[in-house]
Amino acid sequence: MTKEELIELKKNLKDLNEEEKKELDYYLKDLATGKIQGPKVGYPTIDRPWLKLVDLDVLYKPRTKKTIYQEIYDNNRDNLNGIAIEFYGAKIKYKKLFEEIDDLARALVANGVKKGDMVTISCAGIPETTYAFYALSKIGACANSMSPFFDVAGMTERINDCDSKILLVMDQFYPSVKEKVKESTIEKIVVVPTLNSSPLRFVKPSKVELDQNAVLYNQFIKAGKVIANVKTAEYEPDMPVAMVYSSGSTGSSKAIVLSNDSFQNSIHSYEACNMDLSRDLKDYQVIPPWFSTGASTAMHLPLANGATVFMDPRFDRKVFVENVIKYKINVVVATTSLYTGFLEPELVKDADLSHFTNPFQGGEHLGKEMKEAIEKVFHDHGSPSALKIGYGQCECGAGIATQTDDFYRSDGSVGIPIPGVVCGIFDEDRNELPYNERGEIYVNTKSGMIGYYNKPLETDKFFYTDPFGTKWSCTGDIGSIDEEGNLFVYGRAEDYSMVNGEKVYNFDVEEVIAADEDIQDVDIMPVNGNGDTLVTHIVFNDMYKQLITNNPKMLYEKLSDIEQKVYDEFRNENYVPTVFKIRDEFPHALFGKRDLAGLKKETEGFIKYKEYSKDREKVREL
Repeated sequence: MTKEELIELKKNLKDLNEEEKKELDYYLKDLATGKIQGPKVGYPTIDRPWLKLVDLDVLYKPRTKKTIYQEIYDNNRDNLNGIAIEFYGAKIKYKKLFEEIDDLARALVANGVKKGDMVTISCAGIPETTYAFYALSKIGACANSMSPFFDVAGMTERINDCDSKILLVMDQFYPSVKEKVKESTIEKIVVVPTLNSSPLRFVKPSKVELDQNAVLYNQFIKAGKVIANVKTAEYEPDMPVAMVYSSGSTGSSKAIVLSNDSFQNSIHSYEACNMDLSRDLKDYQVIPPWFSTGASTAMHLPLANGATVFMDPRFDRKVFVENVIKYKINVVVATTSLYTGFLEPELVKDADLSHFTNPFQGGEHLGKEMKEAIEKVFHDHGSPSALKIGYGQCECGAGIATQTDDFYRSDGSVGIPIPGVVCGIFDEDRNELPYNERGEIYVNTKSGMIGYYNKPLETDKFFYTDPFGTKWSCTGDIGSIDEEGNLFVYGRAEDYSMVNGEKVYNFDVEEVIAADEDIQDVDIMPVNGNGDTLVTHIVFNDMYKQLITNNPKMLYEKLSDIEQKVYDEFRNENYVPTVFKIRDEFPHALFGKRDLAGLKKETEGFIKYKEYSKDREKVREL
């Protein structure tokens, strides 16, 4: 298909009404499955080959528009004795969950919170965080869910920007956070003891000393007893319900405004994945709620379906593995750094993992060798599942693409677009590219953000409305889509180095190095203060670590081999890293992804080494 023919086709599609678009999706599904025969145009956003794996009847099922509070309440009226939350020995039933939400809603109203207000929450995954999200939804206010690890300027600026007057903070974060908000608009700090909802609160009571403007959570709740009831806010289109924050791993973290529609469209899309969403499942919320995955996929999705959410605010791989085993977790979305705990035999021992049916990974790079090693542990211990890969962004309401048991799997893919999501690959001139060509990933989704809070220029830059009226989220990630509809994500568009004036994508070099069977993980960065080479951070597997400990000479043989492989792949010495750092593991930001900013600041422990063949000429430098 020529560019002109594609434009003409899009012009025709532009004028379709909703019912006609629905009919088109059914036709495309029949075409993709071979039920009918017909031509394909060769562009993912038109052919949508992933529709063959989508239950369109479920996707297009008529639904009443609701707030997130209305959703969990309506769906669990007949499930009041079901367990909503497990937390340090407590099993909180849905009846108790709704009582706690009502109590907090009354306390918030008694303290002047009204529809449209922003209340700041600086808590990890504890029950009170859940109560706060839904209590604010009930009264039509918005949860400003902030990491406690922002610096003073960052926290003050973001709180003042939304004129937040009340802050809910976990007791362990209170000493540092109270200093950060002294120059903010916060008037009252509600300190939540971490174990407030656990029987362990009697064994390990909170000992935090409160300032004059602070009050303990249970005292705050008592203030609401004077209010008989709180009217439930009705659904309104684009009503903000939560602000979460981008990871900030590669730049300044921005406030992302999500509406009820963002949450609701996201959770309903998973139903059309043929994914198990039954009430007897136990989901582990390990991603913090200041990321959209933690708030939407790990909290709202299971609660809206009447399942149990297991909570433990500790972001630690040892704790993670122990919890999965001990509490018989069924479903979890976690990062690579947590899953690597399964590679430690002393943690897994002879555990039974037959209950571990839906482990999902996202947010960090996961190499083929490590993925296979983790999956081997799963299978050796009875888990019937592969480690399913997902891809998303806070700006897109968490999920963009995922693998499930039914979805076609191919090596390196992050799955197919979640039902209702359309993905395309575009070049720098915003022209859509055909299958298997590499460019920026654009996403059309009803689960995405309203925008960045009070940042219209950044919001306009993130969104692009094409000449045919389709609104795209510009992810800033480089990827491709194959003929089966599988999405491949290679890395950030900004993840490149300028080496001797040439643009080198770091992730291209990483892929070649990661194929080495002795390497567990790798990350490429520019050398600090030097633009003429790349630096490679390498984590070897345990077996090779032992080998080079006993025979250091093997390390230099390996580095020479790596350089040779990279040169052979690209035939360009600008792609060949000559500075290395061998490490036991990668540093991670608290409750988050790999600490790329920290890696860039490192200046010690590097090996400068160069030895590879180039056009039969041997170059050595040590």
